[in-house]
Amino acid sequence: LKRDKGWENELSPEEQKRITRERRKKLGEEFLSLNRDSPFIFPPTWTFVLRAFFSLDGIGKTLNPRYDLTKIMLPYLKELIDLKDGNAFKTTLLRIGKRLGLRPEDVYQVVTQPRRTAKIEDIVARLEKGDFKLRVRALDVERQNERSKLVLRNAYEAILLGLVFQCGISLITVGSGIKGSRILSKLLFGAASILALRVPLNIRKVQKLDKYNEKYGMKA
Repeated sequence: LKRDKGWENELSPEEQKRITRERRKKLGEEFLSLNRDSPFIFPPTWTFVLRAFFSLDGIGKTLNPRYDLTKIMLPYLKELIDLKDGNAFKTTLLRIGKRLGLRPEDVYQVVTQPRRTAKIEDIVARLEKGDFKLRVRALDVERQNERSKLVLRNAYEAILLGLVFQCGISLITVGSGIKGSRILSKLLFGAASILALRVPLNIRKVQKLDKYNEKYGMKA
């Protein structure tokens, strides 16, 4: 791509990194919100299918420069599209019904449209009166809340770790004469060991979240 008076591949590596960071910062907000609401998961089998098609296309073009995989696949794709509803006649009827608006969902929309219109008018009127207030998403606040939850949970578990450990030590030393104190102290030490493992894991989660936000130019 061209940048100012030159091409990007002609710039220095530091300048290219700076341009990349600027682009990530511009797209960071949209990408983070989109990935959080509906994460995109690429099916692993698609990789093998696409690789097979590319291999066939490459072999065909090597043997014959006029080879075109799309032209060969076109009749089969048309047949699959025609038979997607069971048979070509049913598919044709559904297409005609869609164009004429005679499908069941079209009839349902016609019947329910007045009710929906009245509902929208009622909402608009209540908004004008101040009964409703629009809620606007603040991505910065959402990121800060997410990080705060991790930090607070880690702090609570660290406090609970100290409390449980102190109780276990107290049972061993001061309450050694109490019946069942040894078993109870072992249980408390076991719970303390579990919490001791969770605290660094939670710290790691916070660091990972900060690194992820910083990667796209977003700081919580």
